[in-house]
Amino acid sequence: MRSVPAVANKILDNVYKSRRFFRAFCACDRGAILVNFGLMVIPLVGMVGLGVDAGRGYVVKARLSQALDAAALASAPYVNDTTRLKQEFENYFYANFPKDFMGAEITLGTPVVGAQKTKVSVTASAVVGTTLMHVLGIEDMEVAASAEVTRLITPLDVVISIDTTGSMGAADGGGTRLSSARAASHLLIDKLFGEETVSENLQVALVPWSASVNVSYRGVSYNSALNQQIGGLWYTNNSPVPFRTRPDNDWQGCSYARYTDNGIADDADHLLYDASVGGVNWNSWDPMPRRVINPYNGSLQTATCPSWGLSALSGTKSITTSAVNALTTPNGTTNIAQGLVWSWRVLMPGNPFNEASSKSNLRRAIVIMTDGMNTTSYRDSYRGHLNTGEMDDRLEAVAAQVKASGVDVYVVEYHVETNLMKSVASAPTAPFYFHASNSDELEKAFDKIGTELSELRVSR
Repeated sequence: MRSVPAVANKILDNVYKSRRFFRAFCACDRGAILVNFGLMVIPLVGMVGLGVDAGRGYVVKARLSQALDAAALASAPYVNDTTRLKQEFENYFYANFPKDFMGAEITLGTPVVGAQKTKVSVTASAVVGTTLMHVLGIEDMEVAASAEVTRLITPLDVVISIDTTGSMGAADGGGTRLSSARAASHLLIDKLFGEETVSENLQVALVPWSASVNVSYRGVSYNSALNQQIGGLWYTNNSPVPFRTRPDNDWQGCSYARYTDNGIADDADHLLYDASVGGVNWNSWDPMPRRVINPYNGSLQTATCPSWGLSALSGTKSITTSAVNALTTPNGTTNIAQGLVWSWRVLMPGNPFNEASSKSNLRRAIVIMTDGMNTTSYRDSYRGHLNTGEMDDRLEAVAAQVKASGVDVYVVEYHVETNLMKSVASAPTAPFYFHASNSDELEKAFDKIGTELSELRVSR
């Protein structure tokens, strides 16, 4: 078996020998033209064969390289599962290099994963049968190629925004929809962090939501004795969010939206920072009390505030995984707009939350998952002033602002599929929008989002 360069050297050697023999032969007048021609045929056929077969070899090598690049890119996300890695590598390779292509016999090397699992190296070789070069005793030649895929070191801040409404407590496989969401979130987090437990180029946050958002930091207990007024605004010990009035002693952590039901477009609940709208200066929020008045009968009812505070952006994997594990006992109605807008506020630099990375080439993304459609309630952060159609409009307004700020929005709808949420996503198809009907599909959706966010490239 010879490589293409070896075949070329063999042909040239035969040509030189033939030329020497031909000169000696021509000096002799005892031969015949037929014999002379016969002696020249073999090297001539060999030279033609070199062009034909070498060309075939280079075509196979080019196709081999292209197939390796595609297979390496497709399989590299599975560095933590060597069996899956090898399977995906072979599947994508043969999808791009059919087994009957030019009669080549392929040998695939086993993918090699780098020590930090940020690189995957792959190799392949092919034996190609010759055509005209058979006359020189050369029956085949070998070509080879290699490729390497490297995870881009692009700084990334991600907020995982999870629906924790009452419907997420519905039975789902062996658990509930919320337990399925927890499992899928862990897949996403694992894909993002890889082998790292603490990352310099990745931060992840978790924002649970239902009828409102708990804007306190998870794990920090509220102490009303520590409330303080600064510059005319009130601050608590467990949240950076400023309030217009002092939170009650039994404050649960939620706030009302920056919205007034006066029929005038002077609200700022869909805006990121402090804003002056319609002559109204929105530089703070109203704290949501623990109990609110039922407008139908005047009784006091508990406001719907998630039990869990948010987990701010952090490069420590265990902080986010612990926050995900804490999501149990879902309750409340669906207010997607507030879930999205507070995720945006957690993600971006500047007050009230200011944990965002300051790196210049930073990429930002929100992954929002829901199993329902907007539902109005007097116990939500809009105080029941918006009907469902108005809540849908407000969600679209928030999504437009988020995407205009350069944030990628990934949407996963679970057991429901709506055009509204497709419009919320950065694109109405994968990898930005997914519809999942069961826990397996939910996990696949989060896994694919993690793969896309990990963003691979061919490095060699």
